[in-house]
Amino acid sequence: MLELNTCYTFSQVPYITYDALEQYAMALVHDFAPESLRTPGPIDVDAFLEFYLRLTVDFRRICYNKKVLGMTAFNNGMVDIMDDDTGLVVELPVMAGTVIIDSSLEIKRNEKRRRFTMTHEGCHWLIHRKAFAEDNPFGPAGTYANQYLAAKEGRVDYSRSQKERSDIESMERQADFLASAILMPKPALREAFKDFFTFYGDKPRRLVRGISPMDDCYAEQLPEYVSKIFNVSKRAALIRLEKLTAIVNKGWPGRV
Repeated sequence: MLELNTCYTFSQVPYITYDALEQYAMALVHDFAPESLRTPGPIDVDAFLEFYLRLTVDFRRICYNKKVLGMTAFNNGMVDIMDDDTGLVVELPVMAGTVIIDSSLEIKRNEKRRRFTMTHEGCHWLIHRKAFAEDNPFGPAGTYANQYLAAKEGRVDYSRSQKERSDIESMERQADFLASAILMPKPALREAFKDFFTFYGDKPRRLVRGISPMDDCYAEQLPEYVSKIFNVSKRAALIRLEKLTAIVNKGWPGRV
């Protein structure tokens, strides 16, 4: 497993740019499954967590005030779950290096969200262990009453946020971006991008919404195409394409 080499804030949150996270993601994919770096297709998320990161994945009904889809235990502790037999909330002992995924994601129709949530939690383990270390007095204490847990909330989109109001939001945004870059590696995504235009007999180009009906149509179809190839949600594919400026809006400042 490749370690992140970067600077850290006073509270031990990585101080890192998107470009550096992009490079780190490519290095990780090259180390784990080099063929996935340039060949479009889904990463084996289960193997990435269990065999590459050496994490234990446990599916449970997670019980907190907010809808939490995944949690990562950085130290030994307890997690609130629903007992399958009684329906009551009980405390589950967890060991450091355990990823708890909500059991609702085990059903087939939630596969894409499960894959992203698992990768997101794996990214917390990769880059946020210092922030959640037991000997870090300035770490994110108070998160779900547990200093040792990083949690992924459903329907919370950190990927498009422009500002972080806390260390937690900063770490969530970093984990979202890194997860997307691992699931859709830049070189492989570039090949899929070119294949999309080849299928339509057109020349690959940046898509600008609002300048032509054809670009608008392509901008709608491309995320769906990418989502099927990499087995991610259409929304995750769209955000990734927007981050890489493959799809932009009319008036985008980088347009010449």
